[in-house]
Amino acid sequence: MHKKKFCTFLLLCTTIFFIAEILNACNSTEKLPPGAWKAPLESEQLKSPFSFDLVSEEKGRGLYKLYCRSCHGENGLGDGPAGKDLLAKPTNFHRKQVKTETNGALFWKMSHGNKSMPSFKEVLSDEQRWQLVSYIRKLPTEPVALKFPVALRDDIKIEHFMNIGPQAVRILQHPETGDLWYTSFDGNVFRIKNSNDSQRVAVKVLSMQDHGIEVLQGAFFLHDSLYLCGNSYFENKKITKGRLVRFTIHDTAKPAMSVVFNTVQYPANKTIYDHGWNALAISPDEKYIYVNSGARTDHGEVQDNGGLFPNARDNALTSKIFRFPVASRDLELPDDETKLKEAGYLYASGIRNAYDMAFDGAGNLFGVVNSADYDYPEDMFWIREHHHYGFPWLMGGIENPQQYKDWKPDPDTDPFINRSSHSWEVKYYHTDTTFPQRPSGVHFSSGVQNIGPDANEYRGHSGKIQDGDQTGVTVSTFTPHCCPLGLCFDTKKMLSADFKGAGFVIRFTAGSSSGLMGPFTYEGADLLHLQLSYDSLTNNYFVRTKRIVEGFRDPVDAVMIGGDMYVIEYGGEGGNIWKMSLPTDKNQLLKKNKKQNN
Repeated sequence: MHKKKFCTFLLLCTTIFFIAEILNACNSTEKLPPGAWKAPLESEQLKSPFSFDLVSEEKGRGLYKLYCRSCHGENGLGDGPAGKDLLAKPTNFHRKQVKTETNGALFWKMSHGNKSMPSFKEVLSDEQRWQLVSYIRKLPTEPVALKFPVALRDDIKIEHFMNIGPQAVRILQHPETGDLWYTSFDGNVFRIKNSNDSQRVAVKVLSMQDHGIEVLQGAFFLHDSLYLCGNSYFENKKITKGRLVRFTIHDTAKPAMSVVFNTVQYPANKTIYDHGWNALAISPDEKYIYVNSGARTDHGEVQDNGGLFPNARDNALTSKIFRFPVASRDLELPDDETKLKEAGYLYASGIRNAYDMAFDGAGNLFGVVNSADYDYPEDMFWIREHHHYGFPWLMGGIENPQQYKDWKPDPDTDPFINRSSHSWEVKYYHTDTTFPQRPSGVHFSSGVQNIGPDANEYRGHSGKIQDGDQTGVTVSTFTPHCCPLGLCFDTKKMLSADFKGAGFVIRFTAGSSSGLMGPFTYEGADLLHLQLSYDSLTNNYFVRTKRIVEGFRDPVDAVMIGGDMYVIEYGGEGGNIWKMSLPTDKNQLLKKNKKQNN
């Protein structure tokens, strides 16, 4: 039989991107809106046959974290990070319409599912579903108390830098002024004033109306130029296009915008897997800007947007990395791979969604990838021109079984399919007789191989979950469904000892809060230290991976500034920025300070 294995994020990962939309959005009025989801009358009379105590309440809390929090948020306000991509927003459990529903109605909805919300009837027992209902009824309304991340090394110091607004997605530094900036998913751009004192404040500089990007996922500074990237939508989100703009930022004048590119319009879809244009990186010689465009599918399946675009899978503008001269203006990118290659814009192919890219100190470009809902590891790639990295035929070093016309997906016989995964629930896994053939004569480049000791859990060919430390197997690259983000390097070698010149990445997903990652590990939502080493025999890299900070809440991005790393959290109602002071090379720090003073 065919090789199997997995990886996924949420988002932007999919990974975290298990959908638990337990109820449709409801009005606060007593009258149900047209088309509202209403349980059958007989279900309203259902009563729990189980008794509830502190133990069952705690079990309900754990189930909520695993299956509901990612969409509905910590306190059930409908503000979870995975819910942002849904057309029907996750329900706020505190709204009047929900509170007036009977427990039996909630139990029925949870059991049967609706639209993007899966049925939990086969995933959870009757008792577990009643425990969830009980916990949902007791969800707190007050904000979650601030909880500090925990350093796993004595030489790392952690400081709460500041509170921020909701839906943060990128953090970056203006290289000319030294100020920190951040962006939000809904198109806002903020400058943090007074970064070096206790009176820090975030000031909105730009909004969607200024740049025309509805879903803003990429941001990068080059000197005083701010590049912003994402997608805009048309015809009630039936169609989309990618867009990259440039703003010249001066304190004394209104930011001036120019357009780097727009793509032609191409089919959007109704799923959480329409990843869009996101990560940005600029070459060390400052000549080129690299842009990731994620897949519009989970694993290469048809996504026809309700039949509007028959047989639409990925296209010439998705699941690829592009490269443009930094001074480019007013380009229009066609949905034509031959033309994109001829123009020199197409840099690398077959990458599902490299939501973060960064250059190391030697000028090598790396990207970390959110894999699909099957149990593939999450790749880290050394990204090179003209290389193809395997999507949709290969992810996490494992073949996609849907490419084989005789595949019959079934969680009972295929342990790589998690019953709680969105792709299983909505039947994106299926026998697919028209799946595209592998490109003839194309070699697929492998992911960086993780040698542990951390983030190297995987599902073996036997179907059992294994730890690479115990089996001696290398993994391509991180734990399935962990959603690696915030990739950065100590490019100036400001850090000391084993951190000097090293890489770092955060894992968005906490296994303790994920029905997909949880079977592999309860760790995650942490910061990983990456020691990369080149192997000439395979012409690839190995990485030694070690956890150094844990306990973040939905961390989405990081930036390295000297000896300090700043990690930003998504925050449904509002998040945080954390400052981590890492051990530094005192001589290098003195050289840097002397250069700045001169």
